[in-house]
Amino acid sequence: MYVSMLKKTARQKAAKAPLASKVIAVCALCLATGPVFAQLDFGLKCNIQTSALINSQDQAAGPELDYKNNVGVAPGIEVGYTFNKHFGAEINFLYSKQGQGYKGDPTVITTNATGVLILSNEFKALASSNNIAFTTPYTARIDLTYIKIPLLLRYTGNNTKKIFFSSFIGPQFDLLSSAKTQINGTNTTFPYGIKNEDLYKKTTVDAVLGLGAGMNLSKNIVLSVHLRLDWGLGDAENKSETYTLPTSPPGASSIKFYDPSRAANHNATGGGLISLTYKLVKKAKAPAKPAPGKPKVTPKK
Repeated sequence: MYVSMLKKTARQKAAKAPLASKVIAVCALCLATGPVFAQLDFGLKCNIQTSALINSQDQAAGPELDYKNNVGVAPGIEVGYTFNKHFGAEINFLYSKQGQGYKGDPTVITTNATGVLILSNEFKALASSNNIAFTTPYTARIDLTYIKIPLLLRYTGNNTKKIFFSSFIGPQFDLLSSAKTQINGTNTTFPYGIKNEDLYKKTTVDAVLGLGAGMNLSKNIVLSVHLRLDWGLGDAENKSETYTLPTSPPGASSIKFYDPSRAANHNATGGGLISLTYKLVKKAKAPAKPAPGKPKVTPKK
């Protein structure tokens, strides 16, 4: 019995040996090819973008709340690492001005008594509390500024060529920096101690996709142009924000700013991204000289 167990163990070791050899061979290949292509890069970026706040109820509101284009810029920097001729990764830090523009007919706005269900209700109340004439048609803007931190996986064509295909995809973390609301071109403030920034979440997460091309201007410098899109995976609004009326008795329940049935409001941007990148290219090592030895003696014939 003991002999049969030894034979079984030997067979198992023999079966595992080819698999282990394959894993070691793949790892050795990665290590061998990595230093040839691997390189660190730094860059400057500027995204000229159209932004929007996408809410199904606002979009379906009709003439009381129509959307207007909102164009902004998002400059920033990147740090990246290229693993080989096709794959790399990068992290960006972008300062993004975005939001949404609106216009509408104030005479058809229906006030919702339980809170903001459609943003036209908010704009009408803000115009009244800030003594702004709510003319026909009115205009409004929500301006949001974010620090965006995307973590991206890059895939390119052969990036050693002069011009090559370039793409990236990944998650993005948004940190709210500021928020403001304008009615007919005038900045507004909310009553009851409500702040603009409190109506939006401090952090949100987006999905990012980019498609474009890169050009090697020199051994170290790359210019690339992409169509860049990002979409908020969650609600940009802080639906838990509450306030209390000055006339409310002590201990009275707080009032929710947003109506409980209001749909999610998603951040979205799309535009052209221009990047200028500097690559730290490793210098190739000179071949090692052969060790000195005795001169070869040719025998005499």
